[in-house]
Amino acid sequence: MKMNTPFFAFLFLIFAPVAYAGDCAYFFYGNGCPHCANAESAVKGLNATGVNVQFFEVYQNNSNALLLNDFFEARNVPREQRGVPALFYSGGYLLGDKPIIENSSGVLNPRGNAPCPNPQENVTGMSAPGSVSSLKNMDSVELLLFVGGAALVDSINPCAIAVLLILLASLLAAGDAQRALRTGLAFICAIYIAYYLFGLGLFSALQFSGLSDLFYKIVGFLAIAIGLLNIKDYFWYGGGGFVMEIPRSWRPSLKGLLGSVTSIPGAFITGFAVCLFELPCTGGPYFFTLGLLANQMTTEQVLPILAIYNFLFVLPLLLIVLALHYGWATVEKANTFKEQNLRNLHLVAGLLMLLLGIATVFRLY
Repeated sequence: MKMNTPFFAFLFLIFAPVAYAGDCAYFFYGNGCPHCANAESAVKGLNATGVNVQFFEVYQNNSNALLLNDFFEARNVPREQRGVPALFYSGGYLLGDKPIIENSSGVLNPRGNAPCPNPQENVTGMSAPGSVSSLKNMDSVELLLFVGGAALVDSINPCAIAVLLILLASLLAAGDAQRALRTGLAFICAIYIAYYLFGLGLFSALQFSGLSDLFYKIVGFLAIAIGLLNIKDYFWYGGGGFVMEIPRSWRPSLKGLLGSVTSIPGAFITGFAVCLFELPCTGGPYFFTLGLLANQMTTEQVLPILAIYNFLFVLPLLLIVLALHYGWATVEKANTFKEQNLRNLHLVAGLLMLLLGIATVFRLY
């Protein structure tokens, strides 16, 4: 049967919008996010091929951040995988710079000049199948085990315990148990805040510098090295001219600083200063944790994780202060226990860090 030109025109007008509708893509990113910067060039390249891509910055725009959360909720994206960069389209979504760079051009179809619907109206209009995310993202259980294990290693480190006992010994010698309690708590509070801020600063530095990927690849080996050095201190304490503790040359200055504390504000200020002495001793597990988190989380996501980590870090110090205050132990007994078990503490910390490091290396490689 011969069809005339008006009939073909009629079919074109009906089916052309469907045939050439193509994909609308919504790209969510954060200013200063190195992974977002990696993905952005690939996403901008999609516009040149005819894919309509809309950009939404989420770090400095709360409305965009809420919109991103709506997209996550509508697609049932697992909470441990949520973050930027994120690219949503009609067939699914891509999370992380590598999935976006490697897959976006293959799954998105050109849209031509057809306009995209309002993103608020299109939140539920995209299907979840076909999503791709980084294979190296940890689920919540894994993250809890790795972060909790590193925090446990940090908490049993003899350095922080020794510093607290020096402070409390000088305060209790004055015979004021109440002041010792309040001063000890102020000191611990300062350490918590200082370590929290230090961790947040290092986390941000890793992300802004673009080194988070590199650091993520070596944190397993870093943990193995820290573990072996602690195990060395069990079998060969002081071998090689060093121990995984506060350097001996720093200890007289540290004792003098702690001995000068006579008030709660003084203890709080001293707590910040003491962190500088302790970092060579306690920093290893923290660096390991931050290296894992900087590759997988945004700043907003990492805040509660750091809060939990640092609470676990200072928990033994809190228990020591309470035990001394209520008479369950004395400074002398606590110090004797620490000295008698110094090598054992190094062994336990070393074995835990070694296991965490090996697990991380096997997981990544």
